[in-house]
Amino acid sequence: MYIFKIIIILFTFFNILSGQSFGKNKVQYRDFEWSYIQTTHFDIYFYGDNQDLAEFTSSVSEEAYKQISSHLSWDLRKRVSILIYNSHNEFQQTNIISVYMSEGIGGVTELFKNRVVFPFDGDFEQFRHVIHHELVHAMLNDMVYGGTAQNMVASRTRVRIPLWSNEGLAEFLSSNWDTKADMILRDISIHERMPSINELNYFMAYKGGQSLWRFIAGKYGREKVGEVFRAMKKTQSAEKGYQRALGMKWDELTKQWHKYLKKEYWPDIANRDPIEDMSEKLTDHKKDRNFYNVSPALSPDGSTVALLSDRSGYFNVYLLDAKTGEKKETLIKGSRSVDFEELKWLQPGLSWSPDGRKIVIAAKSGASDALQIIDVKSKKSKKIPIDLDGVFSASWSPAGDKIVFIGNNNGSSDLYIYDLNNKNYTQITNDIFSDSYPSWNKTGDKIAFVSDRGEFVDGIYNGRIEDHNYRQTDIYIIDISTKNIIQVTDTPENESHPIWANKEKMLFYTSDFNGVFNLYKHSLEIPENIYPITNVLTGLQQPTISSDDNTLIFAGYSGLGWDLYSVNQPTKMTKKEVLPTAYISTKNNEDLSVIDIRDTDKKTQEEIEDKVSYKKWVFAKGYENFNNSIKDERSVNEITINDTLVNGKHIPKAYKTRFTLDLVSGNLQISNVFGASGMTYFAFSDILGNHQIQFGTEMVLTLENSDYYLYYGYLKNKTDYHFVAFQNANFFQAGYYSIGRLRHYGLQSYLSHPFSRFQRLDFGLTWHNINYDILDRAINTVTGQEEYIKRPGSTSFSTILPTMSWVIDNSISGFTGPIDGYRQNTSITISPRGKNDFSFQTIKLDARKYWRFGKDYTFAVRGFFGGSYGDNAQKFFLGGLPYLISGNGQTNGVEDNSIYRSVLTDTSNSTLITDIYFTEYAFPLRGARFAERIGTKSALLNVEIRFPFINYLAFGFPLKVVFGNIRGHVFMDLGAAWDSSDEFSTNTWPSKYGSNNIGEYSPWVMTSGIGVKINLGYFLLRVESAWDRNPNGFSKPQWYFSLGPDW
Repeated sequence: MYIFKIIIILFTFFNILSGQSFGKNKVQYRDFEWSYIQTTHFDIYFYGDNQDLAEFTSSVSEEAYKQISSHLSWDLRKRVSILIYNSHNEFQQTNIISVYMSEGIGGVTELFKNRVVFPFDGDFEQFRHVIHHELVHAMLNDMVYGGTAQNMVASRTRVRIPLWSNEGLAEFLSSNWDTKADMILRDISIHERMPSINELNYFMAYKGGQSLWRFIAGKYGREKVGEVFRAMKKTQSAEKGYQRALGMKWDELTKQWHKYLKKEYWPDIANRDPIEDMSEKLTDHKKDRNFYNVSPALSPDGSTVALLSDRSGYFNVYLLDAKTGEKKETLIKGSRSVDFEELKWLQPGLSWSPDGRKIVIAAKSGASDALQIIDVKSKKSKKIPIDLDGVFSASWSPAGDKIVFIGNNNGSSDLYIYDLNNKNYTQITNDIFSDSYPSWNKTGDKIAFVSDRGEFVDGIYNGRIEDHNYRQTDIYIIDISTKNIIQVTDTPENESHPIWANKEKMLFYTSDFNGVFNLYKHSLEIPENIYPITNVLTGLQQPTISSDDNTLIFAGYSGLGWDLYSVNQPTKMTKKEVLPTAYISTKNNEDLSVIDIRDTDKKTQEEIEDKVSYKKWVFAKGYENFNNSIKDERSVNEITINDTLVNGKHIPKAYKTRFTLDLVSGNLQISNVFGASGMTYFAFSDILGNHQIQFGTEMVLTLENSDYYLYYGYLKNKTDYHFVAFQNANFFQAGYYSIGRLRHYGLQSYLSHPFSRFQRLDFGLTWHNINYDILDRAINTVTGQEEYIKRPGSTSFSTILPTMSWVIDNSISGFTGPIDGYRQNTSITISPRGKNDFSFQTIKLDARKYWRFGKDYTFAVRGFFGGSYGDNAQKFFLGGLPYLISGNGQTNGVEDNSIYRSVLTDTSNSTLITDIYFTEYAFPLRGARFAERIGTKSALLNVEIRFPFINYLAFGFPLKVVFGNIRGHVFMDLGAAWDSSDEFSTNTWPSKYGSNNIGEYSPWVMTSGIGVKINLGYFLLRVESAWDRNPNGFSKPQWYFSLGPDW
């Protein structure tokens, strides 16, 4: 994906610099002072005083490297850079990846420099898992693609590792197998249709892929992992690689895998209870077509349950009737405002005030996390900023004067209490261990919580966290007044989500004893009264109990999603027997060994030279990667050992900016006037992505006839700065023996200052220079060669255009474009009088609103107004589509094969320069030509209803191509362009349209039609049929094919 991201950026680059852009912001809230340490294979970057996180990462990464390299039979050829952020909030500020890192993204490995980036969110086991997971991607990038995107292009590697194979292997090698993965596969094996291997790319890629790799490793041995990828690279085909290594095609592999799943999980049906059989179901994720209904919180009177749900496509807080599950109202809409950017659904916690009037939730709010207190009746919220790296799992005290929450700060997560009266917070636990899910007792003097501290109950531990068993959690209770902690559970299993009973001295919590997360009852008075009260088939979490102990509601997993379920009289529920799952029964007998063939399969240089043909070998320095597809597939370890470990701790080095090449490739640009053109570009950046340099060229024989640009972006601080020097040379036919040449060159500067993720101000200043020449064809009398001679009388033009834009965007995107939310871009451009006496002032307003109804339908409305004033007011060309590939039809009922009303590149056009370079386009107006109406003022209304059309389309001939999530739409476009309001009261064509006009005049143009949008991964293809309104009704259908972003 990242190879082609720059292509799309360059594709729309000059539109962005002119201020005509939307999109949310990546806000740099703080300045990071980076350092790094070095291990044998990795450069590990960190900032602040958190070297301990880097030390933990160094230990985990080198241990993971041993395991991954032995499975792949591969040694890294290039060092891998690992960058650690102290929290997810700060991870979202990274410039290494241009995509916004939403809450569900725990880490990322990019292909430009094979950099691994992830945050620490307070849980060391999750942190270890992410490190190991992402390093699998880095190793595969190195093995299959050469470690960088540039090497991928240079080595002619065409194979694309399937998503399920890549992510599934990362999960398998980082976790092997666990009760959560077992729960998901047990559920789908029993309740649902199991996916085929091809379907795993669209469904269950992570856990389905993990299960498939577990099956392959168990049946054929772990050595097959590396063999598959070597065969994949050799055959340049994913399926052929598996077939060569395993001896079967994907269809047969699918059948074998399904048999394995049935054998593994079907016996569990007789020994466990489906969740819906032992409880009352309150939500239905299948009916609502969502995945998460989690974090339930019962109101004090037991009538209402609050929950987090993604039923709208993103996380909101809903209030439901606790008895029937009927929706009462939406309390919070997440992801669309600064106060509720994210609702912490990975570590959730909703809690009611004792009087039932308010709810508290931890949320991402701008620069940091905060506690948000919401009035249930008015829906008004009060923000309590918390100056920590992260805030999670808030819980209101029984007295109503305090709120306990989990705070992540300086590499550890601890309990904190916020005093609503004193308006300050204090730290309750203070150690290196990970604490989570706090819960008050009825009297408000004790808090139960989850921790990985093990036997170090008081938190005193002098060792390294990597030497501690942080992978297992127990339940603990802390006395608020004395800070004394007692350990409640001490088992090899993972206990979590404790809650207190209100009428009896007991706790409820979840435990994965014998391989399934069940609900447990734990008496605090009678030691032997500790037992499971459920024996579910899949798993459950996050219980909440009513004040009278009569109702307990929990989140349960079944049918590929989470729902809320309720049980009555939980304190009286009897003991259940939980038998071990097949995974638990065979866990200790599983063979985790792998034969490392690197030590037995290496060849001497003489052997290699005897067997390798050098016929196509490239010997030039710097181009060795062209030989990757020729030479032996075994890796050659080129890493220089540069470990900075001294006396058990690494010596950090200060970060220094150093530019390295990201990519050399080509891009496509589409002009409404001159058509398509290509360019070769070079992209450079530093490790942090704060400094970005791009150089592009379409070099021909001379500089003046070439296209080129040089770009520099400085992204380190909150305000982003961009600078561009450019030239474009465009040609058109100016007669049988002549061509016209337009050279457009200048400088652009642009800065963007975000106020939040959703709002910013853009400022731009562009110096334009345009030379217009006629070149006549002639024969050189000396050489006899044909050449073009510049005709005397060149036209030159120069001006400076400052621009300012105010952008608001809280829209939510779907597969092909926005599906909900609001966008607005208000811009003003002022041209001061200069060398060419060119003066105008232009203001534009572009507002777009999206309403989502149902799960998959969107009603979209866009309104545009533009007005230009002054002695040289800009023209607005109304009509056409951006990035049009092809399309034509009728105009006023008459066949018309032109996409323009009139030809702009005509030597008789006295306004040619301004028409091409200083005209504003008002589109889309599908079914109309470019410049169908012209004026210094323009208005445009677009209305669309967007709906699912084809979810999955696969072709077997002539090429195997699969398209997913093709969206359909019906639309209506209505627009007008005018110079004077008098044009609305006449039906006579104004002189600016010439004399060859058909029918009566109106400044209005109306069209309607249908179409589909296909997301091809790197760009959006639109296929549309439009009808334009004319005096005789509507035209014949007019077909259009275009590229580019959806409005």
